[in-house]
Amino acid sequence: MLDDYFRKWVNGVLPKEDTFWENWEAGHPEKAAMISQAKFVIRALEMEHVSINDERLTEKIRQIIDITEEKTLWNSGWKLSWWQWAAAAVVIFGLGWFYISPKIIPQSNYEEMVSGQIHPGIEKVNNSHEPMKIGLSDGSVITLQPNSKLNYPETFAADKREVYLSGEGFFDIAKNPDKPFLVYANEIVTKVLGTSFSIKAYDKDLDVVVKVVTGKVSVLSRKSGNDEEAVSKPEGLILYPNQMAVYSRAPEKLTRTLIDNPVLIKTSKKVSSDFNFDATPITTVFETLEKGYGVTIVYDTEVLKNCTITAPLENETLYEKLDLICKVIRASYEVVDAQVVITSRGCE
Repeated sequence: MLDDYFRKWVNGVLPKEDTFWENWEAGHPEKAAMISQAKFVIRALEMEHVSINDERLTEKIRQIIDITEEKTLWNSGWKLSWWQWAAAAVVIFGLGWFYISPKIIPQSNYEEMVSGQIHPGIEKVNNSHEPMKIGLSDGSVITLQPNSKLNYPETFAADKREVYLSGEGFFDIAKNPDKPFLVYANEIVTKVLGTSFSIKAYDKDLDVVVKVVTGKVSVLSRKSGNDEEAVSKPEGLILYPNQMAVYSRAPEKLTRTLIDNPVLIKTSKKVSSDFNFDATPITTVFETLEKGYGVTIVYDTEVLKNCTITAPLENETLYEKLDLICKVIRASYEVVDAQVVITSRGCE
């Protein structure tokens, strides 16, 4: 229940191609009851809109797991298995959370930011069911998703380009090194010179998400300084293709990770896309993945010095490639700060 990868599978947010947990479940029928119980607790938390990442809730779940297989309910003859205790705790804790925690309200929402402009801008609202393309005066193009709003000036200022977003949009920004482009979306500001990326910042969502397709962007929490400082200072998370930043409103935290389904990147340099390996040293395999997907793979070269791979991996996603490779070299991996960290016992 405390594993992020497992929770994403239960909540249906993993790519369709990622079948690791389905395969694991099918291969471990003796764990069916445990899987069912974990799913129940996670879905109950989702229904109560409780973040399982919260330290208080994490500690509560750990305490529940420490309970023995069967406990007697005080002053009665009832007996509950540990997962029934967990379910009861989830309901009680979830309801308590609902009543005592503050509702998620953006501290710098769209209306406040727009009303604070010296010169009112142009507002586009997408009330349709289809994406809306908006061309800006600098040549940039923004694709605004349904139920979203964008505010921008008819002509940009001399030193910067600023727009305000509520909802979701894809930004294809014209390059101009002398005039940074800034997108204000609730609690974050995204700063770019010329690139393409998406932002999802609906007022009612628990997270604000920025995903980079090409180029690089800097994402800052608006609490890190005022808007003028966001233009001049380089602080913040730097994102490259296949990376995303997530601003969690409860707790207030900005983190970086990989997108759900990394794709092969297009660069000015020729990138080898030949993933058919034949007795290939694992270091070469990882270097090929790094170049192809623009990711950093961290591993112990000494431990893996005797490992080689023979496998056609042309059609698999990045995560499927990693799953298969790790099975061969007796390893596991996790994504930490947009890096893939490999842990292995090595190869004989």
